[in-house]
Amino acid sequence: MFFSFTLRTTAMACLLAGLPLAGGAAWAEPSPPSSAATRTGTGTAQPVQFSAEQVAHGAQIYAASCATCHGEDLAGGHDVPDLGNYFVARWANTPLDRLAGYIAHAMPLTAPGSLPPQDTAALVAFLLQRNGVTSTTNAPLPMEDARLAKIRFPAVFALPPATKSRP
Repeated sequence: MFFSFTLRTTAMACLLAGLPLAGGAAWAEPSPPSSAATRTGTGTAQPVQFSAEQVAHGAQIYAASCATCHGEDLAGGHDVPDLGNYFVARWANTPLDRLAGYIAHAMPLTAPGSLPPQDTAALVAFLLQRNGVTSTTNAPLPMEDARLAKIRFPAVFALPPATKSRP
């Protein structure tokens, strides 16, 4: 019984983090950022842009749909990954269409696929901003996959999160 619970919670943590459940490079080290890559996304195919309005809307979506599991401060929990350092390392250098697609299809856990595209884009903008990414303009982050595919999550490497003690 304990093994089954542990396997389920490990699988859930992998799904929430956007990691494959078996095979491949699930735990591959992120590639180091190029010298041109910065928090503003320079050095990427296209600079990162999002609007202040999107960030504010994304904060509302996060509070209503994500904070229950990921915490108000994005710190995660027992089997839920943080949306700070771990999240940034996981998604660094990844085209934003993959992140938006993952959120759109798998989140929130209680109602996967329920977020409309404008809410998903706002949530991505909020997560970028909360993780120190600065928008190059006040133009909205696009919602279209083809446009998001040209924008990469900036390779921002922070210190590893503090180890949480378990009872």
